[in-house]
Amino acid sequence: MAKKDTYLALLRRGIDETTAQILSDGGIKIGDLKKLDAETLVNNYGLKKEVAKSVIDAVISGPRHSSRQRFLADVLSDDHKKVDKIEEQRFKREQKDIYAELQEKKEQLRLVRVESFRNKKLVMNRLGKTIELIVKLENNLDDESKDEQRSKIRDQLETRGLEAARDHEMLDLVGTPQDIVDFRRKIAPSLCLHACPHCGEEIDPRGSNVMDNSSDFSFICWDCEEEFHASMAHVVGRRLDNGSRIKIDPNIKPRMPVVKPPQKDKSRSIADLMKRDLESAGATTEELEAALQASTLTGILMSIDEWIDQTIAAKGYIQAQEDREEFIIATGAGATKFNKWMKKAGLRFNKQTGRWTRWEDR
Repeated sequence: MAKKDTYLALLRRGIDETTAQILSDGGIKIGDLKKLDAETLVNNYGLKKEVAKSVIDAVISGPRHSSRQRFLADVLSDDHKKVDKIEEQRFKREQKDIYAELQEKKEQLRLVRVESFRNKKLVMNRLGKTIELIVKLENNLDDESKDEQRSKIRDQLETRGLEAARDHEMLDLVGTPQDIVDFRRKIAPSLCLHACPHCGEEIDPRGSNVMDNSSDFSFICWDCEEEFHASMAHVVGRRLDNGSRIKIDPNIKPRMPVVKPPQKDKSRSIADLMKRDLESAGATTEELEAALQASTLTGILMSIDEWIDQTIAAKGYIQAQEDREEFIIATGAGATKFNKWMKKAGLRFNKQTGRWTRWEDR
């Protein structure tokens, strides 16, 4: 049992199986190996000098993470740098401390974001209450007839306005606090609260709509018992009655640009330009033909069109396997541009037969 324990302990320290077997059969223990030197191992157990040194180093350094690590990795490798176990433990400890510090910083940032959101929420709620109070004060100011009371209300409005301006600046909102007050006081009642046009009482639409007539959405004021429609409903009704609804003109151009398909190039060839110049100079027909035949600047596009017309007139189709060589010789175009010229001429390619034909010949 002691031999097996020694054998496994040597393997855990990265010593190869043969050397571990020799040492365990010799009856030596791990504690005894720490007291021996390399020369004793060479003389008593027949190990090589490099192997004996590696065994001593492995026993002193302690068990390895990889139990099957070969001793040759330590002995024969020139670039292998031995890491001290103390340095390794220090590095792991520093790595753990850095990771813990990062986690702490992450948690601090999360708490800062939560606290910022909580503070903004508190300021928003306070601003909302201040706006509601300013709206109520302005309504009372309009209804108040006594100058003394109006003066007191103005003082309160000035104080609440300063508070609203402070909260508004803390939240970095757009506009001014008075814009919010005007929206809440003038626009919101006409859109949401549906103030009664007869008595001026603000009505909640959730409990004031008339459910008897399902085809009309009307309200009823529970104070004066008058039925009415919302101001928005009157605006929509006027638009519907006057015919000012949005109409779609079928002839209007689309807003987005429409890409047109490519068309066949109908530009004049070089031969046509030469012929026009010669005609303008007063040359005869024989001179024109002689000049065109003598000139080497023949129109490539025109020659390709002529070759396509002649080939289709003779065969009814064009096929790359049959006509590519003749196409190169007759037109002087490259072999790799055969399909490009067929597409440019407006021909249609059949994938089943591999032939180019015209659209009207389908």
